[in-house]
Amino acid sequence: MIYTGEEALRWKKLRDVSIVVAIVFLGLAVFVHPFFFLLAVAFGICAKYATGKFKRWTSGFEGEYQVIEALSRAKCIKGVLLSDVVLPNMRSNIDHVLICEQGIFAIETKAYTGIYHAEGDEWYHETLSGTRIRIKSLSRVAKRNAAMLSRFLNEKYGEKYFVQPILVFAGATIFDGVSTVPVLFPSRIEEYICSLPKILSKQEIVRLSDLLASYSGHVMEVGKL
Repeated sequence: MIYTGEEALRWKKLRDVSIVVAIVFLGLAVFVHPFFFLLAVAFGICAKYATGKFKRWTSGFEGEYQVIEALSRAKCIKGVLLSDVVLPNMRSNIDHVLICEQGIFAIETKAYTGIYHAEGDEWYHETLSGTRIRIKSLSRVAKRNAAMLSRFLNEKYGEKYFVQPILVFAGATIFDGVSTVPVLFPSRIEEYICSLPKILSKQEIVRLSDLLASYSGHVMEVGKL
């Protein structure tokens, strides 16, 4: 299971335990001593917090799984998909790294809902009232991850490859505008990748995927190498 899914399960477990403990303390407050009511409230707050975290991680896992599912059905892509790639000294993970005949791709997945706009590297979320609120640059995040992976391959293994960033919206999202990185939906990944020229050999794909496998939470062959 990829890291995002494991985190979702951890928060679900904490939520369930907190609810049970809160109910127990509530019963003790009624039949034993009112002091236990404070503990019931504390665990109730903990359960609410864990529920929010569980929903957020579940959303992320569903988005990442949609990418895995879409590429598992790809017919013209031949390569390896590595998910939840965590490089040394990296604070966050790279959702997916696709190594195939068309190159190396760092895929940033967002399970967002709503309307999003991009003007180069400037990103905005449109509210129900039509107001645009500036948010963190999703394209910069994707490019940063791609650059970190490229630098890692060069510094640790002496492999000099350009890593291409891709942003994938896996939720009920409407995207408008022009971004500095390709913005796709899961169903369009194969079409985009297969429109690019082939630059990697089978030997390179196998070697590079082997180098990154130990840093990945999930590895899947795409197509038949």
